[in-house]
Amino acid sequence: MPRSNVIVFVSAGMSAPKKRDHSLARKQLYLNYGALSLATMLQLKGYETFLVHGEHDTPEVTIERLVKTGMLPSSFPLMVSIPSFYALDWARAFCALAKKFDSSCRIIVGGRWVVGPDVAWLRAKLPEADLLVEGLGEPIIESLLTGNPDLRRLSAPTPGFTLNHLLVDGYARYQPSIEASRGCGMKCVFCEERDIPLERLRDADDLAASMALVQEQYHGAEIHPYLQASMFVPGSRWSERLASAVDHQGLRIAWRTETRVDAMTPETVAALAQAGLKVIDLGLETASPTQILAMRKSPDPDRYLRRAADLIEACRKHGVHVKANVLLYAGETQHTLEETTAFLDQHASGIAGVSVGPVIAYGPPKTAEPLLSDWAPRGARPVDPASAEAIGITPMHLSKDFHADDVEAASLALSRRYMDANSYFALKSFSYYPRGYTRAEFDSDVAASDPAQLPFALETAEASEFSCS
Repeated sequence: MPRSNVIVFVSAGMSAPKKRDHSLARKQLYLNYGALSLATMLQLKGYETFLVHGEHDTPEVTIERLVKTGMLPSSFPLMVSIPSFYALDWARAFCALAKKFDSSCRIIVGGRWVVGPDVAWLRAKLPEADLLVEGLGEPIIESLLTGNPDLRRLSAPTPGFTLNHLLVDGYARYQPSIEASRGCGMKCVFCEERDIPLERLRDADDLAASMALVQEQYHGAEIHPYLQASMFVPGSRWSERLASAVDHQGLRIAWRTETRVDAMTPETVAALAQAGLKVIDLGLETASPTQILAMRKSPDPDRYLRRAADLIEACRKHGVHVKANVLLYAGETQHTLEETTAFLDQHASGIAGVSVGPVIAYGPPKTAEPLLSDWAPRGARPVDPASAEAIGITPMHLSKDFHADDVEAASLALSRRYMDANSYFALKSFSYYPRGYTRAEFDSDVAASDPAQLPFALETAEASEFSCS
């Protein structure tokens, strides 16, 4: 059969949404900017590349789409990226279908969070994969196209080029990404980047130039880029330079990023808001001193919470919308949850929404067992001790106060305490719903969803104060 000369990248989809399965959850899109980085690198070297996301389509639908468009079969290896353990079952089925369609297809699988922890474990889960690549692929990507791949784990600093979103199938549906920095290294027990050193932010002028190039890719239309950084740590001078560079470029782009509550100072917020920062995902995680220490977020909980309060107030003052991330952790009790709730209540005027969920041990036994051992003295235990080996995802009973069912109820109750349909739609449509997804479509999907699973209150105000402009 004729073969294309296209290097096809597939971002593995999910059979069901990560948290709760309803119509709204299936609308969310997550751009695999790591796979897009590799596709862009190869395209800059003269190769023809293409990235398709499995989303919530079946593996069969994705294979059929690639065959119908002539992308498969290809003379190049098929690159499969697994962004999380929730995508592993989908990837397994997709690889089997790809081999069935083209028995000579060489499948290369990457995704550092899934491949890296235990290659032997993953090889047993993905027998059709010809090659498993640990770590970041940028330094070795071109060698993977040859019969002599370089499989060293090499450092891969933040790319200096702009991601080419035009390489993404249906790119106009996705909000774009711009990498600002990599790494974290802050040693939080639950974080996958706890031991990866934090890099300096990209040059502010370079970042503004990337924003301008991405807007050109979208033909000047409104975009809300996500400045990707596991921990966005801008200093005052850098923030002022970014504001100046954005003004020099004539950009009017509202963007989003994430950081810790004690990593960004209130003094930077005014300049960042001027540069276009509109939404920030703030890793509060907890406001309980006991849990702050347990997570190793900070050795000084009082200082941590003062800095959190000051940053939230600065964001409120300068019109930056805070989405606070809350993690129900091992050893959680009614008292520790009440401490977090009291803090959120106190600063509710500066919080546009919250994302609440329990800590989960990700990875095969090799990586899950140290976490489980750390959590056991706090009263936490796995819902299913065999799940780490089976699927690489271990949900937890957090304590005698919070069994798994109790955790789900508490997560929903806390989310609904601070979000109604208006605030939820504003936050999700800013970054995760398809571009152009309307409020009427949202309301229709709400009506089609089980209200017991929705993480927001259905009683809404007449109008939302949230504005993306």
